[in-house]
Amino acid sequence: MRVSGASLHRIAAAIPGRRVVCPDLPGHGERRDETFTLAGAVDAVADAIDVLGRPAVVAGMSMGGYVSMAVAGRRPELVAGLVAMCATAQPSRFFATPFRAFGAATAYLPEQAATMSRWLTRAAVGRQVSEDMEVGGLALASIKDVVAEVSRFDALGELARYPGPIEFINGGWDQFRVNERRFAAVSPRANLTVIPRASHLFPLIQPELTGASIASFAESLDVRTSARG
Repeated sequence: MRVSGASLHRIAAAIPGRRVVCPDLPGHGERRDETFTLAGAVDAVADAIDVLGRPAVVAGMSMGGYVSMAVAGRRPELVAGLVAMCATAQPSRFFATPFRAFGAATAYLPEQAATMSRWLTRAAVGRQVSEDMEVGGLALASIKDVVAEVSRFDALGELARYPGPIEFINGGWDQFRVNERRFAAVSPRANLTVIPRASHLFPLIQPELTGASIASFAESLDVRTSARG
């Protein structure tokens, strides 16, 4: 949420030997003037997979994690494997309340909200990560639309429709861990990894670790495919 696909450039660079695409979702990056919808986000990822060649490993963090689940549940033929990071809280209107309040504030006072967002991010995670998040611009105006869409999203229901392998990765200090056991139990092909002492933004803070985790997951799919062949 808020950031463009280009913000993930250090993660993409840490996945060697594979083509990686980080598409902008509606309301973000070069598509900032569009309204975010989950259906539109699924289409954006599907279009990117068609460029790469299907099926593909689909990975996402936070809001992107929920989008990746929607892609896997609605278009399973496109997804060789799913990596969902920092996204194991089952969405609900109650859980969305603080995010809805932030979205309302950004819509009412956009300049002040942008300044505060940059200052808080820099204070929390440092200049490098803050600058990564600002690549492509911060899409604060999209927050209210993202919250409205994701708060109605049945993540567990979508995952139950996906038959392929799933890797959940959470930071040990991430508040989005709250339902991680329910997510891990949704499929016999799901695995849960918790990164000790890591926060909700750990994929951006530790891009080499994140890239290596995605690459390792993709390699495990290569091995399974070769074994079947």
